[in-house]
Amino acid sequence: MKKIFFYISAILSLILIVNIIQIVTTDFERLTEYGFGYLIGKIILFGIFLSLTLLTKKHIREKEVTE
Repeated sequence: MKKIFFYISAILSLILIVNIIQIVTTDFERLTEYGFGYLIGKIILFGIFLSLTLLTKKHIREKEVTE
């Protein structure tokens, strides 16, 4: 079950970082107040999914070492 969480959160993290980079590189000058809120929300979601990925990776790696 933890492997499923790991892979889903890793994929979502990659999608979010690509989206964040795309917004910053192409649309940063056109962002309005709501656009900055959208960008900050994406960054927060990226942080949550990245931390979930790192936490589940640690547990998966510890489980493989003990077996």
